[in-house]
Amino acid sequence: MEFNLAFDPDKIVFALIAEIMGKEAIEYEIIDSRTIKIASNISKEHLALIKENLGRFSIELKSSNDLDLVEDIKLCVREMVRQGNTRNIKMSERLTEQLGFSYSYLSNQFSSQTYTSIENFYILVRIEKVKEMVLLENAKLSEIAYELNFSSVPHLSNQFKKVTGLTITQYLKFKKKKEKNSSTNT
Repeated sequence: MEFNLAFDPDKIVFALIAEIMGKEAIEYEIIDSRTIKIASNISKEHLALIKENLGRFSIELKSSNDLDLVEDIKLCVREMVRQGNTRNIKMSERLTEQLGFSYSYLSNQFSSQTYTSIENFYILVRIEKVKEMVLLENAKLSEIAYELNFSSVPHLSNQFKKVTGLTITQYLKFKKKKEKNSSTNT
């Protein structure tokens, strides 16, 4: 036997919000069918828990702070690579420690906003640093691989080719040719 379902999505969402907020004893106000206002003194942990609980029903709680968090993650990853701190501590531990959220929460927020993972972003940032080091510092690939926490020179080379589409040698030739052409045109 088949039945058609008749329901009001807004009532379902409001009921879920009431249940989740009630469970955590959090004050809130429904502004309209797509907007709620939560007490400003809510802790990061409570907010993360609310987002996680709503997420189980494919409901996202978004604010301008979510975009700030993604920028904070990017800044932290870039700083780690810039400082060369990639060998002594796991990136997930560093992000958790610095930003005060679980890594799974940070990862979910990052990928939902950027459509890529933190790990992929980390690889991209390290490859940009590799480009800088091979062009400006004439560093050996073994030194670069060690400093940027690649397991070996072949691993570094494979990641470089995967990201740029070029081998490191091809990249250097391309850059030198481009510099030569730009200097002869001026």
